[in-house]
Amino acid sequence: MVLDHVVFHTEEDYPADLSVASAATHMGYYWSWIVRRDLHNSQWNEVAPDDIQAVQSGLMSGAEFILNHMGGGLEDTDFNPEGRRFSLYYYDDEEEGYGRFMEDYVQALNTTLLDSFYHVTVSAENQLLLDGVFDAALLQWRQSLKPSHEEK
Repeated sequence: MVLDHVVFHTEEDYPADLSVASAATHMGYYWSWIVRRDLHNSQWNEVAPDDIQAVQSGLMSGAEFILNHMGGGLEDTDFNPEGRRFSLYYYDDEEEGYGRFMEDYVQALNTTLLDSFYHVTVSAENQLLLDGVFDAALLQWRQSLKPSHEEK
């Protein structure tokens, strides 16, 4: 199942002054966080070990990884079981398909003040800000889960 893809964003009303890479920025911030929280499918450690390490250390943006290795999109198979469950929850929205993730991203980076949603700059400061937002969403999601029978 495809969660997000650059094609979803570049098909209509995409700013002519931006490259396709800007359509991956929001996914890239999320992917970087996923990798650094070890919520990605461990298969990526074998497929692109050097680049996974570069994402973990901040030497490569998540958007660059997505464009170079993932065909421009995020699929549910890109995550480990917990990462998949969380991502399906966080991206879920009956109308637009981006759910709370998109709300949090837009609000945290105040994208309404930019020329467009796609004009977000890739920076360590933005990643740090979003890491806190995504961490809070993950914590809230984990706390909302019903305890298993062993935990009772």
